[in-house]
Amino acid sequence: MRILIIGAGKVGINLAMKMAEKKHKVSLVEKNESICDKIERTDNLDIICGDGCDPLILELAGIKAADVVASVTGDDEDNLVIAQLAKLQPNRPRVVSIINNPKNEWLYRKNWGVDAAESPASIVARLIEEDIDKKI
Repeated sequence: MRILIIGAGKVGINLAMKMAEKKHKVSLVEKNESICDKIERTDNLDIICGDGCDPLILELAGIKAADVVASVTGDDEDNLVIAQLAKLQPNRPRVVSIINNPKNEWLYRKNWGVDAAESPASIVARLIEEDIDKKI
């Protein structure tokens, strides 16, 4: 499977490494050059330094051949732009995204180009709530 990941924060790097270990072909886009330079290179992982909201950078990263696009930047607006750009591609890749601000959760719907989205804050809160409820 060809996976395009935009955003090389903790989530993006961990996701890229896990998918590359599973022998998927992974392209990771990051706009911060110093972060790009620090990422460990592997056989199944390409690093593209550039703005993931730029259609030319996405094309260079292989969006036209991607099976999945994961927009996991630290900016919800960027993630939604990336989702929209992905859905404009003829291959119509599956789009997964991170929701940074739980108040923006309502925006991450299929009509905005997102097939699946997760909010780390909501996930952690739900898990902690479950742990609290177990003790009551």
